Amino acid sequence: MSRPKHVLVMRFAALGDVAAMASVLQRRAGQNPDVQFTILTHRMLLPLFDGLTNVRAVPLDKTQSIRRIFCSLRGLHPTHVIDGHSNLRTICLRTLFFLSGVSVRSLPKYRMRRWRLVRSRRKVLQPMLPWWKVYDRLFAGCGLSPVRMTDPPVIVPRRADDGHFRIGVAPFAYYPGKVWPLEKMKELVRRLSSVPGCTVWLFGAPGDRAVLDEWAAECPGTVNVPAVSGGFSSELEIIKSLHLMISMDSANMHFASWAGVPVVSVWGATHPYAGFYGWRQDPDWAVQVPLECRPCSTNGGRQCRRGDCLCMNSITVDMVMDKVRKVLPELN
Repeated sequence: MSRPKHVLVMRFAALGDVAAMASVLQRRAGQNPDVQFTILTHRMLLPLFDGLTNVRAVPLDKTQSIRRIFCSLRGLHPTHVIDGHSNLRTICLRTLFFLSGVSVRSLPKYRMRRWRLVRSRRKVLQPMLPWWKVYDRLFAGCGLSPVRMTDPPVIVPRRADDGHFRIGVAPFAYYPGKVWPLEKMKELVRRLSSVPGCTVWLFGAPGDRAVLDEWAAECPGTVNVPAVSGGFSSELEIIKSLHLMISMDSANMHFASWAGVPVVSVWGATHPYAGFYGWRQDPDWAVQVPLECRPCSTNGGRQCRRGDCLCMNSITVDMVMDKVRKVLPELN
């Protein structure tokens, strides 16, 4: 008799990438209740994997050696290993598992396709395979059912039956090429907070707290989440309660997608065609301008070739407000 299937997933790249993986894993685990899943990831992100009896999240201790991490994971007796990162650490780990006779699958990077998308001349401006499908193909290779997941339905915005809207705003991103000018975002927050019955929740890292404190003080009806939350679990609960999230191409877009919250996302140097658009988000909710130089980067880390960041600077507050009203038509 074959032993029960146990899939070990290693995924600890960017926070948003882990959240996108969490959405797929959550659905796959629900469809395969007889399969045990273990994911090795950031300690902070463990709450993303709560709620399913057949999913266990294990925090990565980067101070440990490859050998010690491998010995610890081998003690879980996985039957399949998914390398969802493909960096030096996970390549070493998956190689050790392969040599131990465990079935291994690794994440393809599609570097050539991404380069064709972002190069300065003769761009191939075609949508790449969404990363959730890339992740799902890894799970399908482990013999899970169904063999392929069908495209999930687009998130349906919740109605505010009491006339009170809770809107999240996440103005920051790790790379400057993905950040809308803060003065425009501040004006957007001011407009939203002036709408009767609308509360704006500001999201950011601890280092952004001073800016968010200033905005919250100047705009009544605005809450600085880092100042009131009790950590990441608390922030996830706040996100679940939102009617809408407004964010950059950043982790908060993926956290909201995981929570089933619609997102109006602002795109500059990057592009949804790179495959990193939010899980179950309507493509029409993205705010972006068509420029020959876009996209110039897959992660926003490249310096603007034009020198004026026109991709972000040409997006107006009215453009974003129009998308907000499209998602929440009840918002006057």
